[in-house]
Amino acid sequence: ERALSTIKAADIATVRKLGKPPHLIMRIMDCVLLLFQKPLSKILMDADKPGFIVTSWGDALKLMGDTKFLNNLLTFPKDTINDEVVELLEPYLAAEDFNLERAKAVSGNVAGLLSWCRAMSFFFSINKEVLPLKANLAVQEGRLQIANTDLAEAQAQLDEKQKELDLVQAKFDAAVSHKQALMDDAEATRRKMTNATALIEGLAGEKTRWTEAGLRFSDQIKRLVGDALLCTGFLSYSGPFNQEFRDILIKNWKTMCMRNKIPFSEDLDLIKMLVDNATSGEWVLQGLPTDNLSIQNGIIVTKATRYPLLIDPQGQATIWIKKKEGNNELTVSQLNNKYFRTHLEDALSLGRPFLLEDVEEELDPALDNVLEKNFIKQGSTFKVKVGDKECDVMKGFRMYITTKLPNPVYTPEISARTSIIDFTVTQKGLEDQLLGRVILTEKAELESERNKLMEEVNANKKRMQDLEDNLLKRLTETQGSLVEDEDLIVVLQVTKKTAQDVSEKLSIAAETEIKINTAREEYRPVATRGSILYFLIVSMSMVNNMYQTSLRQFLIEFDLSLARSDKSPITAKRIKFIISYLTFAVFKYTVRGLYEEDRFLFTLLLALNIDLNSGRLRMEEFQTFFKGGAALDLNSVEPKPKKWIMDMTWLNLVQLSKLTRFSQIMGQVTRNDKAWKAWFDTDAPEENDIPDYKFNADEAFSKLLLIRSWCPDRIIPQARHYVNASVGKKFTEAVILNYPILYEESNARCPLICFLSMGSDPTESIKNFAKKKEKSTDCDSALIPLL
Repeated sequence: ERALSTIKAADIATVRKLGKPPHLIMRIMDCVLLLFQKPLSKILMDADKPGFIVTSWGDALKLMGDTKFLNNLLTFPKDTINDEVVELLEPYLAAEDFNLERAKAVSGNVAGLLSWCRAMSFFFSINKEVLPLKANLAVQEGRLQIANTDLAEAQAQLDEKQKELDLVQAKFDAAVSHKQALMDDAEATRRKMTNATALIEGLAGEKTRWTEAGLRFSDQIKRLVGDALLCTGFLSYSGPFNQEFRDILIKNWKTMCMRNKIPFSEDLDLIKMLVDNATSGEWVLQGLPTDNLSIQNGIIVTKATRYPLLIDPQGQATIWIKKKEGNNELTVSQLNNKYFRTHLEDALSLGRPFLLEDVEEELDPALDNVLEKNFIKQGSTFKVKVGDKECDVMKGFRMYITTKLPNPVYTPEISARTSIIDFTVTQKGLEDQLLGRVILTEKAELESERNKLMEEVNANKKRMQDLEDNLLKRLTETQGSLVEDEDLIVVLQVTKKTAQDVSEKLSIAAETEIKINTAREEYRPVATRGSILYFLIVSMSMVNNMYQTSLRQFLIEFDLSLARSDKSPITAKRIKFIISYLTFAVFKYTVRGLYEEDRFLFTLLLALNIDLNSGRLRMEEFQTFFKGGAALDLNSVEPKPKKWIMDMTWLNLVQLSKLTRFSQIMGQVTRNDKAWKAWFDTDAPEENDIPDYKFNADEAFSKLLLIRSWCPDRIIPQARHYVNASVGKKFTEAVILNYPILYEESNARCPLICFLSMGSDPTESIKNFAKKKEKSTDCDSALIPLL
């Protein structure tokens, strides 16, 4: 039937219209004639098709001409097939080309007749075995009827007995139900005991810690008013000040609290009080320096109610803010940007952070309402007026303002509207940053591993904090008995297991961090030297306001020194090479921008700062060199032994005697005044032997202290000897302007400005160098005189 279902009446009509159909189709129709037991034409061998008889196509056409042909095929009486018909079919079926594929190729859907013919032949072979079974079926059906009668009688008896069984079963089910209830109650009790055991075991490890924390919190509550007062004062008032002044403020506030009998924590740590380690660690990863001042600044930025105005001459805060808010679609603008108000309005209405860069000492009045947070509630939203336009204020908006002015003077109104925060880089903070740059250059894989470790540690600490918070929340929110809350038990078990895993990871991380930091610390002398050099350069602005050097400039020189200094596989040698190259490179870079009269001052300060840091020079020696005996009163010290000793000289000697090396100087001068006077009267005392003292080559500074006390006019010559002994002779030699090096350090956006003294004119030298560069490269240059 499946084979016949593919044949349509149109297919039969198409075959009938064929003038000379394919031989295979005619043979198929002969098979159909045989199955319908229709007579075939005269049996003759086909001359055109050896091995086959002549087909009865004419009779086949008559058969197909019947309108019920397809229906006759579907209703064909299969039981009429006999051995003779099947025997006549065998030559046709055995032919090689008598298969469905060939039939489909020549006749399309009519090929289904071939499958039907084969199916009828196969059916006959099966049906021969089925006919005896049918006869037996009739006999067995008679026997079945008799058995069914007997069954009906037996079923009646069974139904009667079933009723009796149902009564008994009901009693049994009641007994089983009661038994199950008892078992369920026992199981529930056992589960509660198990949960109680798990709860006790799970919380046992927390008992000691939570008990101690509870006592600590109880004690903290008593001191909370004073602590909150100190923290509030810190957030409100300490932003504009440096670390030293902040410490003074806190100390004064504590004194006031004691005077007014307000309890507070003596060992209050503002950083731990206001921020957790995970958050501060995340800030560090975002670029915030690791020193306490920078972390405190980060706290004020994020915790203060007023929007922050950051004094950021080195750009540290700007870099941190951009990384911190980078994933929050930070909007950056400036007051001189013509789209400034549009940027502000977009940030307000879209709930995005807004960074206003490089402001001066005055702000746009359009910012007043935003800074004062004069938000008007309308329905469920807030609005604010920006100039003459009203804008929505969406959740997520936060404003940051930065200035590059190192010491701006803001009006009281601006100070009241914003949290002014001094983000000027500190020496410790810069040292850590420079160490990171050194490691990135020298041990990039080490710095990468350290950053990855810090991220993992912060993530694990945050995870532990979240788990503990979740557990405490579940404990406080659970209704009814704790032992019945199986979800709580699961949370407790997961928390305990996770806490153990995290503790192990943190322990491993701590060990790894020690190893990494040990390896990093090898390069700290480079970072320390760089930090010393930068802050020395910055301090030169106090000598002349023109001597300004940005941190970006210095970092370029620092990176160049790392790249150009001699290489060595031995770390100690490599560090020595870097420090030596960096110190001289920065020296040359700085000195060429100083007036001649200030160059040696910078050189001397350089040597003094390096010796102070290395420990070769003590702070009291340094202070004695700069102050001498200026702070002493001649009437309050031992009288000078001789009149030829000037008053100031004697005060200097009194101050000098406080140093171990010169503790006997006053007695020596008193006992041997003639030798000291003879030495004092020489033209160059620093070049002659000093009475009672012999100085080694490494005691040049001690000799300088003595010369400074006796002969202030001879400080410079002796200071040169000291510089030679401290940092090297090349630091006392004149720095010659090298145009190729100057060109390498410059760029197209940074002009080179030459300050000329009377009689000097480098124009020709610059032009000649420019011509050489223009010949060897495609660059252009311009020389512009400024009057």
